[in-house]
Parts: sequence; structure tokens; C-alpha cells
Amino acid sequence: MEIIFSKTSKKQLEKLNLRIQQKILFTLEKFKENRPVDIIKLKSKEEEFRIRAGNYRIQLKKIDNNFLITKIGKRENFYLIFFVA
Repeated sequence: MEIIFSKTSKKQLEKLNLRIQQKILFTLEKFKENRPVDIIKLKSKEEEFRIRAGNYRIQLKKIDNNFLITKIGKRENFYLIFFVA
């Protein structure tokens, strides 16, 4: 399994402070090693998942046996896309 960052998600990660970046990367490393993380499948999307890392969320899309990180953001702003009419 390989974890790939999209161009957008890489920029989102770089904008965060170093401590939060480390927390997110540590959570992704745990996921890659098949250790338990807080992950759920998104109901409105096909083959898309969300991982919780403290107050931040990581959105992943499964492509074959790999995962593409499509979005990284703070919890308050992460779910706004689902509520916009």
C-alpha cells in the first residue's frame, strides 16, 4: 500500500504548523502500518474515507491498493462542502 498526496493536499499540509504536520504524518504512518486509526467511509462518496487526527481531518480516495490524499483540513471547515445547498 502506498499513500500519495495530491498537489492540493500537499499545499494544505505545508500551511499547517510543524507540530500539526507531524501529528498528521504520524497518523498516516500508523494507517500505512495497519495499526488502528479513527477512519470511516464517507457515505456520499465512492471509495472515499476520512481519518481523524485530533481536530484535523484527512480525506483519502482508494485507487487500486493505494490511497490518494485529496484534502487535509480543520474539522470546522472540513465538512462545509456537505452542507452547502
